[in-house]
Amino acid sequence: MTLAIRTENVWKTYHPGSPRQVDAVRDISIEIEEGTIAALGGPSGSGKSTALSLIGLLTRPSQGKVYLGTEDVSKLSEVFRTKMRRETIGFIFQTQYLIPQLSAVENVALPLLCTDISRSKAEEIAKERLISVDMEHRLDFRVVELSGGELQRVCIARALMNNPKILIADEPSSSIDEALTKELLNTLRTMVDDEGLTVVVASHDPMVLQWADVRHLLHDGQIVQDV
Repeated sequence: MTLAIRTENVWKTYHPGSPRQVDAVRDISIEIEEGTIAALGGPSGSGKSTALSLIGLLTRPSQGKVYLGTEDVSKLSEVFRTKMRRETIGFIFQTQYLIPQLSAVENVALPLLCTDISRSKAEEIAKERLISVDMEHRLDFRVVELSGGELQRVCIARALMNNPKILIADEPSSSIDEALTKELLNTLRTMVDDEGLTVVVASHDPMVLQWADVRHLLHDGQIVQDV
């Protein structure tokens, strides 16, 4: 068994020592194998999104350790955390953050435009990623011209632009219907099977939880069940 992610007694506390103190995540320890889909389930406010932020290096734990592979990334400098995030992690957010006036290709290419890759090369890679999620017929369509399912595919393609080892998705089915959710999940499963991607998804959607290989159910910031 090769682990992609491991958390060790992780806490995340906001406003420590004040009347507003909140322990958003409390003593979480999980292990996620490479090439699997792991779901973090639970109601709103249970700590799912905070746990994703910790795994995705968007925030630091107040206590405990987070490992990506064999490396403890908890205390890395912000420079190295940013570098690792850019090179190894892709994100699908609840909000799509797509620019309506730009085409699918232009939106997907955006993450590479802040690197030393040329615009033409970035758009070439973006086209390849869009084709890989069956969007070859919509490459030059603007975001406002795309359906809900097509928008989700654009977001997946954008998340894959850095060839990540880990893909993090926060409530990916929250704004789409059941048919589009099935389409999204099938696309992600193909990525896992074909590319060995490790997916960590936070959701309270029973369909998403059932689709995952393993489930870690949270309540009040703690894991209450591993399935």
